[in-house]
Amino acid sequence: MNFETPGLKRRPNKDGRMRLYWCARADLVKAGYRPPTVPLHYDWTDPAQHALVSAACMKLQAEMLEWSANRGVQRATFNGTVGDLIRRYQTDAASPYRRIKWNTARTYDQVLASLDKAVGGRALARLGLDDFRRWYDAARKPKAPGGPERLRKAHGLISMVRRIVAYGVAAELSECPRLSAILKATEFEAPAPRREKLTLAHVESIVAKAIEEKRVSLALGTVLQFETTLRQRDVIGEWQPLPAGAAASGIVLGGRRWTNGLTWADLSADFELYKQTTKTGAIAAHDLRLCPLAMKMIALVPADRRVGPIIIDETAGRPYAEHAYAREWRAIAEKAGVPKGVWNMDARAGGISEADDAGADLDDIRSAAAHSQVSTTARYVRGTIGKSRKVARLRAAHRAERKSND
Repeated sequence: MNFETPGLKRRPNKDGRMRLYWCARADLVKAGYRPPTVPLHYDWTDPAQHALVSAACMKLQAEMLEWSANRGVQRATFNGTVGDLIRRYQTDAASPYRRIKWNTARTYDQVLASLDKAVGGRALARLGLDDFRRWYDAARKPKAPGGPERLRKAHGLISMVRRIVAYGVAAELSECPRLSAILKATEFEAPAPRREKLTLAHVESIVAKAIEEKRVSLALGTVLQFETTLRQRDVIGEWQPLPAGAAASGIVLGGRRWTNGLTWADLSADFELYKQTTKTGAIAAHDLRLCPLAMKMIALVPADRRVGPIIIDETAGRPYAEHAYAREWRAIAEKAGVPKGVWNMDARAGGISEADDAGADLDDIRSAAAHSQVSTTARYVRGTIGKSRKVARLRAAHRAERKSND
């Protein structure tokens, strides 16, 4: 190629065909530049398209260098396309994108990359209700003929469009107020709330199978999630990217440091568990002596190994790598006869639902689950009958009392 192509990378697809990407400088990505990569939809084998590849690379490189010079100060001009709105949302120092967690940003980047690939060149001035409906309907289509509709994907796409347009309104970018008004006045079908939950019977089956397979960590993790209603992340931890220039201290794997999971230091000598939750910062407190199943699992861990993270991957001797816990848990759950539709994350809903079924006060359940609002707790209650029985008994008693007074 006889053209300048700064940042151009070539990567083969599964079918061997070469895909083109522009990649930002690694040091600027670490400093916060987004997006780190942009797919270029040109044919490398066609010399006639080389000039287009060069132009795209030069434009993206110039935007990156301008951001570097101003460290995220908004560019003076806005070209009015979906793609430029996306890049501003990701790079503007004043954008709400700059204040979301790293794992949320990663999810956003995936959706934004798909949106940019599909419609990045569209002018905002030419967009209207028909376009948003068409995007939603296309994302909703089944992955394969006869498969289930992908409502969650479609709703997520529209939510992202709302998000970047709202940023555009705040940043006073042209056309965004008009598009925001359209989106606010339009309803898109949302996926139904999850109804699945992990039951005590499921937990007991998983525990038995995990112990049989010598995966005590999976048994202990499941029990702690179910009994304490802590989120999976708060039990097993997560791997956060190391900040630029940070020392590789603690437990580090692939440039990421393990953090936020339960450690044996969170458990007192009296088996009282105190954990600051990652989502709200609230302190969850539980007396595990009142949870026989949890005490049984803890007893399987020798006293001399009760140091550092509580949940350790037996095969690696460290906390589970990203996605490995869910993958290994699913394998055990399948062998234990737990339906595929029931996920590990449903342990929280299962514990909250069991408490509701037992007649516990909803505000007490909220406190135990470290929720800030009762309405949030209520969303985790799935298919319980305990409160209904209590109401039925009260009504029956009321009728009996009225009869005796007649």
